[in-house]
Amino acid sequence: MSEILIITGLPRSGTSLMMQIIAKSEIPVLTDGNREKDINNPEGYYELDAVKGIVVDNSFLKDAVGKAIKIVAPLPIYIDKQYSYRVIFMRREMDEILRSQEKMLTKDQTSEREKYRTIYEFHLKKTYTFLIQNNIPFIDVNYNQLVNEPENELKKLIEFCSIDRKVEDLAVVVNPDLYRNRNEK
Repeated sequence: MSEILIITGLPRSGTSLMMQIIAKSEIPVLTDGNREKDINNPEGYYELDAVKGIVVDNSFLKDAVGKAIKIVAPLPIYIDKQYSYRVIFMRREMDEILRSQEKMLTKDQTSEREKYRTIYEFHLKKTYTFLIQNNIPFIDVNYNQLVNEPENELKKLIEFCSIDRKVEDLAVVVNPDLYRNRNEK
């Protein structure tokens, strides 16, 4: 793989889970391990600190060629266009994202929930627009479906990334017990 595989999505949308799946697929992942696992992400965050500074310095991308890296939305708009990319865009029901974020921050932001919804929807639109305008191939992976019925989402992933693994090999990473902050049906 001579391209960079970006795992993106809003915070709390399943990007860490996707990084775990990608690692299991034997695609190398670029992380530094600085952010330790915790109660909010018991399997780890799979982050690279340098990504936080991507707005002013995206030189770390040279080390990402042939690997997967997590860059949450809307930060992919700051990538260096000299490289080739594929993007896995994690999607999750917005109310679940907002509740999960509130729980993680241990703040009740119910009064500001609509403000955050507007901001997050803007981040999504900005990121999708960038990917489309720059002809960067991407797929949406639905977190809710991935956790509840992983087969279809993993088949899409395997095809999109040309992964030489079976669905069952990757599905072992998905732990439905970690699907919290669900919308009530």
